[in-house]
Amino acid sequence: MPAAARPSGIDLLSEVTCPNCWERFPPEAALAIAGHGELRGERGDPMLAETELRRFLPTRFTPECAALDELDTPSFDLACPHCHLLVPRVLFERQDTVFLSIFGAVHSGKSYFLAAMARQMEVALPQRFGLGVTEPHPASNVLIRSYKDALFNHSDPNALVFIPTTPKEGSKYYMTVRRAGHAGEELLYPKPQFFQVAPTGRHPSAASPLRQARTICLYDNSGEHFRPDWASPSRPETEHLARSSAMLFVFDPIREPAFYERCRGRSEDPQFELAKREQPLTSQDVILATADANVKKRLGREIADPLETPLVVIVGKFDVWRHLAAEDLPAFATGDERDASTIHCFQPGIVQQVSARIREMLVTFCPGVVAAAERFSRRVCYVPVSATGCSPKELGSDLSVTPPRPVYKYPRVSLQPIWAEVPLLWVLDQVTTGLVRPERPKAAVR
Repeated sequence: MPAAARPSGIDLLSEVTCPNCWERFPPEAALAIAGHGELRGERGDPMLAETELRRFLPTRFTPECAALDELDTPSFDLACPHCHLLVPRVLFERQDTVFLSIFGAVHSGKSYFLAAMARQMEVALPQRFGLGVTEPHPASNVLIRSYKDALFNHSDPNALVFIPTTPKEGSKYYMTVRRAGHAGEELLYPKPQFFQVAPTGRHPSAASPLRQARTICLYDNSGEHFRPDWASPSRPETEHLARSSAMLFVFDPIREPAFYERCRGRSEDPQFELAKREQPLTSQDVILATADANVKKRLGREIADPLETPLVVIVGKFDVWRHLAAEDLPAFATGDERDASTIHCFQPGIVQQVSARIREMLVTFCPGVVAAAERFSRRVCYVPVSATGCSPKELGSDLSVTPPRPVYKYPRVSLQPIWAEVPLLWVLDQVTTGLVRPERPKAAVR
């Protein structure tokens, strides 16, 4: 018997949220992005850089319903009618989008964490949890792909690898929009990056992935954008924090004065020497407090009223301070991580137990960070992470910054991330149902 024909067409949302300016619009209001290469520069879009193609409201179409630009070239990409920046087609579809903001101080290790998380998403989620991870708009993911390739995909396993510091401007990282009606005023938006997570293989929902599939839209800014002298409600660079489904705060504990003192002499990691040279150190609770204040201003909330938005405090560089942990990190999922024959279950209870231990430690060494995090959100999880699992080697100085900073590189062969996928798994467990399978509590014995 022939298989039943699948219904054609795409189920669209009734309202689309732009991942750049956060304005909402009906799908029919979207602008098309010209397909002909000559429609840029002087013939391009007046709101965007000269390298961008013209945006237009389509009135002519091919038989396959692709919009035609003025040079009769089909257009397949869409843009927001407000900021004119690209909106991937996956955001028009019915699956909910998980907006994920990653923030932290300058040199806190955000880019390294992103690289490790992306790598573990590709490896651990399919093998252990039956979740396929794909890029629904690969052109948007150039940045995070470059991070991951720089660390984990070098052809020489003995190479020394690193990720450059994220700058506070530049077309590789941000998009510029000329504000209509405001001569000369330009707005800077971080480039969103997109992944789609869907059941596959042995996952219980593999036969109907559309019901469980989720698009993840994440943002990475320069740490300077979160400083009190930069961040403000009038700047769009960090507005994604107020719109996110969950937030990831990357916290570098060895740059905290009390933490540094407790760890000094216990590790040969050269980053401790940098912390010594940069005395006095500044507590990173200021970054959290600034984000908290600006988000609540945008949302019209009282400062003392915590949000329900999940917040993960990623306590980085676990490999250099693990001696402070009460015990080794337990397994965060059921089953042997080398066994790909069965679907493993995530253990949020175990993660919460570790979170409680790390919170207790932070209250001792960095109480301001705990206070700021728990004023920011009612749903805080403290997760120890090492993006690299090893210490770097100091090789020269970066002369492009003032004062010059050491350049740290990691032996490619020694890279072994620790718990880098746990923040994402915890977030998905918090904001979705049925995608990540949590371990069910055992029935009480009668």
